Amino acid sequence: MTAPVVHPSPVKGQAAVFQGDRHPARGAVGLWPYVELLPEPGRPAPEGLAPREAADGSVGYPVAPEHLEAWYAVTWRFRWRGELFKCSAATPTTLEGDYLGSDEHFAKEHLKRLVTDYYGVFPRDEVTDLEEHHEDLLQPLHARVRRLDEVDHFRPKAYAVHRGRTYPAAAEADASGLIALATGDDRPEDLVADSRNPDAGHFLATPEQLDSWYRTHWTFRVYGEPFDIVGTVDGRIKGVYTGGSWGFVGHSGIVSEEMGPDGVRQYTVETGLGGLTDLEQHRTDLLANQ
Repeated sequence: MTAPVVHPSPVKGQAAVFQGDRHPARGAVGLWPYVELLPEPGRPAPEGLAPREAADGSVGYPVAPEHLEAWYAVTWRFRWRGELFKCSAATPTTLEGDYLGSDEHFAKEHLKRLVTDYYGVFPRDEVTDLEEHHEDLLQPLHARVRRLDEVDHFRPKAYAVHRGRTYPAAAEADASGLIALATGDDRPEDLVADSRNPDAGHFLATPEQLDSWYRTHWTFRVYGEPFDIVGTVDGRIKGVYTGGSWGFVGHSGIVSEEMGPDGVRQYTVETGLGGLTDLEQHRTDLLANQ
């Protein structure tokens, strides 16, 4: 999507349309999948939304994605001497742009080089075809939300099979050696209702009453290093490092240190499905240890 404009302001950023009004926007940190609207000075706050102060002191208005008409990343492109650039900085008199063309001779003659890329700073009156470009963020966000069930599928879980039917189950037996099954509306006649939670559809079984009892968990690799999946954070998979490379832990730049539920230090990473490899499910027989 493009729209002719006079000045690239902002040079890049995000915008969202809520109730017909366009606002600067950003993803709401710690509140995924919400989007945060950032009304410009002098404009009224979005109607019906509550403000939230971020760690840097800025105030945004979180809104659920289903209530947005649009959310997109904004960039600007222009041409100088017929060649295409993406705007990276602007002043009242100049535009700076990263070269998007492929003419090596032109680049070496007219532009500056930064590592492998070329860029230039040009007077505004020499720039032509200045356009605002939108990259849709809302539909990909809706797609990620729809995949939450799939992501949840990767969490560690335990199951028990009783008379051929599979139920979610506790991963450990209680102090009496009984195993809690979440049976929902099903009421197995030979199992005892869990008196600790009588209305939740939970029943207790002895190991001998079960056809099988097992735990599933998933593993993956990032940069070839192994992780166990422990859950999700803001729609991303969270894994605990199970390898032994202290060089990777200390120098990869993607691993965070935290205390685990048992008080033991662990190293974790958060990644999207596209950032991992070797995704594999594992099954552990829990009856074998009974």
